[in-house]
Amino acid sequence: MTIDLYEYVPTRTSISSPGVSIHSLGTRTLSLAFSNPLTSNQVPPIIARGHSNGITLLRPVVFRTHRLQYLCEIFVGAATKLVKVLDGSSTTLFVVSVHTDYSVRSHVVKFENSAVIVDQVSTLTGTSGHAAPVSCLDALISGTILWTATAGDDNTFIISRTDNTTGDFVEPRAYRLSYTASAVVFLPESTVSRTKVAVLEAPSRIRVFDCVNGSWLLNIYPGFTTALSSYPVSGMKGAAIVAITEKGWRAYKGVTYPEEETGQGIRGGSGYTYPSDHGLFRGKEGDTTVAKVVVAVGRTVAKIGVGEEGGVGVFDLASSSEYGIHVPVKFLTSDITVAAVSDDGRSVAVACGAELVLIALSRDDDVGMDSVEENSVVYNDRLPIGY
Repeated sequence: MTIDLYEYVPTRTSISSPGVSIHSLGTRTLSLAFSNPLTSNQVPPIIARGHSNGITLLRPVVFRTHRLQYLCEIFVGAATKLVKVLDGSSTTLFVVSVHTDYSVRSHVVKFENSAVIVDQVSTLTGTSGHAAPVSCLDALISGTILWTATAGDDNTFIISRTDNTTGDFVEPRAYRLSYTASAVVFLPESTVSRTKVAVLEAPSRIRVFDCVNGSWLLNIYPGFTTALSSYPVSGMKGAAIVAITEKGWRAYKGVTYPEEETGQGIRGGSGYTYPSDHGLFRGKEGDTTVAKVVVAVGRTVAKIGVGEEGGVGVFDLASSSEYGIHVPVKFLTSDITVAAVSDDGRSVAVACGAELVLIALSRDDDVGMDSVEENSVVYNDRLPIGY
């Protein structure tokens, strides 16, 4: 099944211009997430779109054409507040979602002979241990285990796990937090690092949790923070934890957790921890983009602005460069509900009410600003046509 779309025509075009398309989906998008392509950078990632009744899986046929392939619908019967997509193999996707009834659900989506089969793995029903709305979600596949981390407005942090081969489910474990959490991020695993997750408590403390031992390992005090990210550090043990604000980032590299080296590379007192790298999100010279949404995924961040001088900036955190790729897309509506960026930074999705704006970035291997000629794609409100 292919969804028919329409597009806004750029006022000026060039070969290096990014591909931008706008899709009417009929209902408001409440959550968005990209999967990570398994084969090559040329394969468009799958998009999971949460809405009022469940989750829709979509895939751009080719980003530079304006066609969007409908894969399947996961009906839940409750609004999907948060969603996460994990690649299990070339024929399997794992989808984890959080809903307005406080439930957390996980599903497996299998592809057989180009057909899609949805088979629910497990459902953490009811409140899943949460007594208030769930504010953040992350998931990780480690071997055959699907780990899920959530935190809610009830100051509770919950870890659950499911064996994807046997279906065995371990009862979720709940841990009390001192403050409300606004982000949870699993750290990339290595030979010296077991399954661990970073939790952002309030805006000024990051705590690291060992999922295997069930213990807290480390506190980081970065100052004011709005989001968390993480990526593996080449040539170093462990991963980098990144504290993100609308203006910039602070990276803490070389975070390792062998028992005899806990906290290696972390310096600072209880009020502030010194970052290994830090910087600002800088656009082109004179750029005064007003941030509306900052989205952190893996090693990339998308900063989205609205208004006449708005645009989309994508930054590679691992490069430690303050300059990213700037896309001069004008969003003249403030009705941006949610946004997502792919882990490789090549794809951005922005939900504007009932419409979905997809942006494909033409990025070079070199770090820094791409030579994107100024061209304006103007977004205006229009009635959805549905599908």
